Amino acid sequence: MNDTTLAAAERIRIFADAVRAQLADLPSDEVDDLVEGLVGDLTDQAADNGGAIELGDPAAYAEELRSAAGLPERAAAAVAPTRTPWHERVAGAAGRGVGRIRSSHAGVEILGVLGALRPLWWLARGFGMFAVVSVLLGYGIWTMLTQGWPGTRILAWTLLILLTVVSVQWGRGRWLPRNRLKHIRTIVSVIALLILPIALGTFLTAVTNRDTVQVVNQPAPGLSLDGDRVVNLFVYDKDGTPIEGAQVYTNRGTPLNLMGRDSDQYDSAAAFWGPGDSGTTTLPYRDAQGRPVWNVYPLQLGRVDDQTGQLDPSTTIAPQPPFLRAPDRALTVTPPPTTGATMPPTASPTPQPSAATPGPSATSTPAG
Repeated sequence: MNDTTLAAAERIRIFADAVRAQLADLPSDEVDDLVEGLVGDLTDQAADNGGAIELGDPAAYAEELRSAAGLPERAAAAVAPTRTPWHERVAGAAGRGVGRIRSSHAGVEILGVLGALRPLWWLARGFGMFAVVSVLLGYGIWTMLTQGWPGTRILAWTLLILLTVVSVQWGRGRWLPRNRLKHIRTIVSVIALLILPIALGTFLTAVTNRDTVQVVNQPAPGLSLDGDRVVNLFVYDKDGTPIEGAQVYTNRGTPLNLMGRDSDQYDSAAAFWGPGDSGTTTLPYRDAQGRPVWNVYPLQLGRVDDQTGQLDPSTTIAPQPPFLRAPDRALTVTPPPTTGATMPPTASPTPQPSAATPGPSATSTPAG
């Protein structure tokens, strides 16, 4: 594929549309018979000649087709000039733009690279078409190709291959409709081009993260100790005597129950955790309104029917405590902490007489 392939394909398409316009006075089925395979034949000729092809006058070519088919010449009224359709004007402008680009050496090199990469675009367009189908079906590309039933995956891969083949044939000028749907290739190409970046990003992310295990640390519901689920509590006093019906609360006044904040929705732990190994489950107490109360211990046990999985309300089993009497630990009340040592009072020093205090003066006794 050389640097002229891109321009040749556009010229061939414009030429075929112009030939059809010259045959517009004939029935559509006759026109289809006359120009059938025209684009494919001209494309093959251009490929054989390295992209170079002389197309000539479309009106003269149309007259040759009429003459070869034994049809009359086009009526004079039908030859009246008509306005060129918008898509032909766009294609013509694109062809002129390509011609200006090819006028420079750098432009020729760029077009050569683009021409060589056209098969990659055909494959990418097929992938984009498959991405559009996956979006319409509500599935991701990776999900359709790798997840689900084997039959579903086979259908997804088959669809991807089929759409890729259609895209390649469109790129070769084949399998194109000749009626009003002949522009479907352009519409599909634009949609595929718009969705390709998102589709490729999503697909590559799924491929990269397929072996990545995401661990989300969420607190387990209910009551647990060091990660182990607590299924019942047994409360003893300081002397080791078990206490029946002990209500346990946190320092904030929150009921300390096994079922968590949604405990009022469960009538047994079987609906939350399922039955235990012995086929039993814990049962809550009931308040005056009949609502379950899960912070009164020890909780009673009920048996779950193995056949139906339903709780048998007629059976209530007293739980077995871990100790009939808690181990004697000689518990004592912790004394309150002291604020500091009390120092004994210090004796005040005895005041001494000052040397400056004058003493009593001697009185002289008169003689005789």
